[in-house]
Amino acid sequence: MKLKKVFKLDTSPRKVQQALLFIISGILLRIIMAKYANIEPVLAISMIAGLVLGGLWAFIVPLAIMALSDWAINAMHYGMTFSWQQLVGISLFTWTGMIFVGYMGTRMKPTFLYRMKGVAVFTGVAVVLTILYDLWTIIGYKMIVPDMNIEVVLMAQVPFTIIHILSTLIFVPLFGTMYIYAHEYGLPWLLSDDTELETPDEDKQGDAAG
Repeated sequence: MKLKKVFKLDTSPRKVQQALLFIISGILLRIIMAKYANIEPVLAISMIAGLVLGGLWAFIVPLAIMALSDWAINAMHYGMTFSWQQLVGISLFTWTGMIFVGYMGTRMKPTFLYRMKGVAVFTGVAVVLTILYDLWTIIGYKMIVPDMNIEVVLMAQVPFTIIHILSTLIFVPLFGTMYIYAHEYGLPWLLSDDTELETPDEDKQGDAAG
């Protein structure tokens, strides 16, 4: 993917509306579900946003969700557990990790879900990204608390990562299916302006021609 395309920001009304929908939904769902450790929809939303919006929106959407919801979650659930220096350090890793997830969504075309029956593959990629995200945040905790025993932390993280994977297995197929439904049943404003999805008949005709 060319850098020019990666850093392109499409500010057309449709793209802005889509981005706001993703951001508002992500913030509300993350705050509502914050008391359930590692059960979160942001990873799924970031991937879908990257796929649908592309360009700089893949960075803006996850960053906005994480930044705007963190203050509320820290106030409601953590209080003075972390110092502001620790919160900044943790945020550096959680925010950049989710931005990377959004970028990976841009590596797939919106038509991917249709042409390859790709919800299952999309979900598989999301599971791998979930594991990488958790490892990345562990690195962040280790840098913030250098005396921490990394082996102990890794073992303690295992059940939380399993929960996180289960969360991904719920939310990614759910939002992927909603994306398909939006196209099939009359919500085209949720799709990219340049999205032209092939029907199964068109796929068959193309295969026959080949």
